[in-house]
Amino acid sequence: MAVTSLLSTLAKAVAKGEVKGRARRSAEWFREKLRGLKGEAKNRFSSTNPDKFYRESQNKIAPMGLKRRAELGDLFCYHYDPKYKKTLPYYDMFPLIMLIGADKDTFLGCNFHYLNPRFRAILLDKLTQKIGEGMPNWTKLSKIREIAPTIKRYRFDHIDKKVIQIEEDEKEMAIFLPLERFKKASKSSVWSDSKGRF
Repeated sequence: MAVTSLLSTLAKAVAKGEVKGRARRSAEWFREKLRGLKGEAKNRFSSTNPDKFYRESQNKIAPMGLKRRAELGDLFCYHYDPKYKKTLPYYDMFPLIMLIGADKDTFLGCNFHYLNPRFRAILLDKLTQKIGEGMPNWTKLSKIREIAPTIKRYRFDHIDKKVIQIEEDEKEMAIFLPLERFKKASKSSVWSDSKGRF
């Protein structure tokens, strides 16, 4: 989906009242922010190609940096090749995740790409609120209705290349970028399936 098409979709959602509260302000903020960007920054955030986005991103860390440096609530995106992709009904080759937890070999993330842009904004608002109230446990996070289809476990050794860390002031913009790259299913099919789970 082109960025102009994405913005049009968000504008329609806002106009219909489908995006409410902080999520509505997030969508509006994104459109204003994108309009105000210039030069290199605008090219970066207007990109719909994960390879180009990766290439132009400056803030990259080694995969294990997720375990050593990351904090709950940090956002990352990366190229990923699932270990069990043959048995998965579909998967995202370029996840955009909020880190939920990590152990020796794997980490748990909330992949925003499994939701359409409207629900991404709603979920980010709810997660930010929970995390702002203190270090939440899974019991608290699991009560967020939109989170269920987004929770995925990833292996450090199946990340291709380095990991892009999304800056704090870029989170709301990053979740709207159409960087998802699903295999074995279309994004509309994935989003429909996800919607059926909450």
